[in-house]
This record gives sequence, C-alpha cells and structure tokens, in this order.
Amino acid sequence: MQNLLTEKNSIYLPLILVPIHMTVRYTYQKIISYLLRNKKNNRKIAESSFYCLQYFALTTMANMLRKRNNLTWNNLQSLYAEKLPNNNSFTPLHAIYLMGEVSVYISALIFLCFETRKNYADFFMTLFHHVVTVSIIIFAYPYGNYNYSVAVAFMHEIADVILEFSKTLVYLEFMIISKLTFVIFAISFIVPRVFIQPNYLIMPFWNGKMDATLKEMDEGVNLLVAYTKEERTYAPILLSIIYVLSCLWSVIILQMVVRMFQPKQWSDIREDEKSKQD
Repeated sequence: MQNLLTEKNSIYLPLILVPIHMTVRYTYQKIISYLLRNKKNNRKIAESSFYCLQYFALTTMANMLRKRNNLTWNNLQSLYAEKLPNNNSFTPLHAIYLMGEVSVYISALIFLCFETRKNYADFFMTLFHHVVTVSIIIFAYPYGNYNYSVAVAFMHEIADVILEFSKTLVYLEFMIISKLTFVIFAISFIVPRVFIQPNYLIMPFWNGKMDATLKEMDEGVNLLVAYTKEERTYAPILLSIIYVLSCLWSVIILQMVVRMFQPKQWSDIREDEKSKQD
C-alpha cells in the first residue's frame, strides 16, 4: 500500500478507492434509510448526510495541505512554489487526497444516475461538472500542479459541506435553522467561486500576473518555461468551464434565497414533482 502513495504510483489509487468508496456509501445510505424508514425523506436524508460527511473529510484534508504549503488565493507564489527546482512538496497525504477526490467524483457519476437527484433540473449540469472536475485533477497530476488542485478543490468543497448539512436539516424539517445555514452556504459559494476564483486562479494565466510572479520567484532558473503550453491551455479552459457552471448555479441559489422569505413552503427549486415524491 505504501508504494501506491508515491508520486509515480498514486495514479492507480482510484482502482482501490472507488470500490471502497462505493461500498461504504451504499452501506451507509442503506442503513440510514432503514433507520429513518418512517420519515418521508429518508432516502434524501441518507444521501445528503453522506455527502456532508464526505465533503467534510475532503475539506479537512485539503485544509491540512493548504496550511502545510501556506496556500492562499491572493499569494500566487504559494501556488507556483512547487515548480521551483528541488522542491518536491508531494506527500502521501497529497496522494490520498487528490486520488480520493478523483475516486469520489467517479463514484458520484455512477450513483448520480440512481439516486433521487437524478430528477433534478440541473442533473446534466452536475454530471458535466463532475466530469470536468475529474479532468482538472487528472490533467494536472502528471505536471505536478498539486497546489492548484488543492486550492481549487478546497475553495469549492467548503460550500458543499454547508449545502449538504443545510439540505439534511430541510429533510429533517428543521426549517428555521436550515434557512440560516443556506444563507451561509450562499455566501460561501458565491464569494469564492464567482469573485475569488477568476481573479486569482484563472485570469493570471491570461493577464500576465502568472509570468510576472514567476519572474519574481526566479532562483537561477527560468521559471517562465516551468509551465508548458499544454498547462497554460487546459488549466484556464477547464477552470473557466467550472466558473461558468458556478455562475449558473449562483443564479439558482439567489432565487432560492429570495423564495425563503416568501410565504409558500420553501424547497429546492431544482426538484421536479417526481423528485419531491421520492
């Protein structure tokens, strides 16, 4: 197992992690659904609570890596530091976290076709998002762009923890506190994904900030060639796709926040009638 945690061999980890994750997820959801069989939304509670625990675990690992490498979105040098010579920052935690991310999203692609969320209006958006997310990590891995992967994933999954916690509260019918947590989620989703992400993770590829930062970091080597043409192409394009999806979801989120203050029953506007009955 230790050999699979090396930089070279960790790419094979999903072959082990995907079946494990799917088994744990299936077992957990079956148990929770059975224990709450008398509740109307027992399947949805099982799904959302598992997502909440899953994203909490991933966010915890990402935060450990963020602190270890001093990653901050407004400090571009911290993102590019892994390109410095003799700076092998890869650790077994990187392997577990990044390949864990890939495994989770591969598993999600499979489960999404069978769970209650298959009837959501944004089903295909979610499906596409999962594919792009897996692509970002897989394409970044051979080039050693671990810091970027960690920064992007950490930014996104903080909000996911709060969202799934809020949804679990809704299905348990704790409506007042669920509205509070949903507002917190809306802020944690929109601010990082719509405002921070383009300024610090996407635009530097195009507005010259990346090259300027690399020149400042030059320690006897030409870091400008550290990022290949392929990296400078795939990274901003894939991140821009995620950004567009985030903007579309932000509109849906704001609509839901507005609905919270209307007299009719508050619910997820992505759900159709069939989904509400599941």
